[in-house]
Amino acid sequence: MGMRAATGAISYVAWKDGALHTTVIGGVEPRGLCGSGLVDAVAAGLKSRAILPTGRVANGTKQFPIEGAVILYQADIRELQLAKGAIASGFKLLLKRLGRAATDLKGIYLAGAFGNYVQIESAIGIGLIEAPQGLVHAAGNTALRGAKMLLLAAEEPVLPAIEHISLASDPGFQDEFANCMSFPEIHTDDQPAVG
Repeated sequence: MGMRAATGAISYVAWKDGALHTTVIGGVEPRGLCGSGLVDAVAAGLKSRAILPTGRVANGTKQFPIEGAVILYQADIRELQLAKGAIASGFKLLLKRLGRAATDLKGIYLAGAFGNYVQIESAIGIGLIEAPQGLVHAAGNTALRGAKMLLLAAEEPVLPAIEHISLASDPGFQDEFANCMSFPEIHTDDQPAVG
């Protein structure tokens, strides 16, 4: 039930006071989940214990109802785990290559529409990013901003060298990717609800 961030997309999901709370773009009947809503929904599912750290739906139905007819299916959670595993393992491998920890960084900037709208707490909650929340910031459309800066510069800027790193060819990638597939356990004071 994935869809782009348009009218009818659930863009925000939270587990509060023992229930799911959602925001639907356009304030209409929900038709699906956009990317930020998917990350939120899984974080809320983990928080409520309706989704296990393995990615399985706890009630055995392979369905996690969100709102109205919108349901998060087991296959959707698995797809998110693949994307999350790739991003998280890439982040860890880059840090390892630099000999740094996330806490050594001055900031982590999430670019693009997804990076602009994803709830940082949810991204950290599902293990997409493993860093203190205060380090993570939405950066918006950085490609457009960079192009504007370059085109409007009074003189041609001197840019730093860029190094391309093929993470897939890193000998530790497969193991790190497999390690990053599961979700972290979220501890909450709310009453657990299992589907």
